[in-house]
Amino acid sequence: MISYRIIFLDYGKFTGLVELRSVLAGYMRRLVVSDILRGLRKRKVNNDEAAMNYKTVGLIGLCSGAGTTQLGIMLANYFSNGLHLKTAIVSSGFDDSFDRIKEEEHVGKVKNYAGSRRGFSYKGIDFFGGVREGFVHVISEYYDVVIVEVNLADLKEKLADGLRDVMSCECRILVGSMVPWKYGECVKRLERIRRIYSVRNMPIVSVTWQEKRAKCMEREFELRAYKAPMEENPFEMKGSVIKILRQVVT
Repeated sequence: MISYRIIFLDYGKFTGLVELRSVLAGYMRRLVVSDILRGLRKRKVNNDEAAMNYKTVGLIGLCSGAGTTQLGIMLANYFSNGLHLKTAIVSSGFDDSFDRIKEEEHVGKVKNYAGSRRGFSYKGIDFFGGVREGFVHVISEYYDVVIVEVNLADLKEKLADGLRDVMSCECRILVGSMVPWKYGECVKRLERIRRIYSVRNMPIVSVTWQEKRAKCMEREFELRAYKAPMEENPFEMKGSVIKILRQVVT
């Protein structure tokens, strides 16, 4: 769509064509800059809206040490402090990382909900650990975004029960490892998941990136593989990391 702007000028106020030309040139420069900024703001709004399409995000750790909790906190930080959405992160197990944050940092109190141990708030994010099945759907009405994480290495034979909450999330993300001693474990768990749920087109992220294994996993399970962003402090992220997170969730 083409838009037009009409400019009214009082020619009597100018000493000549040179001054008039200078004024018009300055006005056009400001107009161009204004249009560029408007376009950037619109693009940002569109990107943010794409990232906000999901009310619930499920993270599925295929092996221990894959960085599931780290990625979960980074996503929570992105939603809460980047997009200014009321965000909660939920762990179906007894997450030691949550306990360490609670012990070592100055945390705030949050409302208690049935089905969880006492939660806490830190850096604008509400944390809940050791929750019962279905808890994510209990609290989702109180938050803009709820992230639920599960580590399949902790489930052993209860895989189907442990997957129920995360696989009911609107956005589901696999977290795996590409190192030789972990890759086989991830593949076996993916095969077990595939017997129960479709994993086609699901994103899988890995901190321990290995291109050949990532491509092999993409072909075998029809996944979308991403090199997971790594931040020493998940509460402080660079723009490049945020860009990757946005790609994963959209």
